[in-house]
Amino acid sequence: MARNLKNRVSRATSCNHKLNKKVLIIKRSYDEVYSILNGLDKRKKKKKLY
Repeated sequence: MARNLKNRVSRATSCNHKLNKKVLIIKRSYDEVYSILNGLDKRKKKKKLY
């Protein structure tokens, strides 16, 4: 998926390398925040079960 995403970004930005890097950095940071929030939600659900 990573290569597929890189290809789509490069096509959309007309192969502008600086813009490609910025978009991929933003995407990576979004994924990190999203995974942290999902992890917190799973912990809350586990605490309720015990």
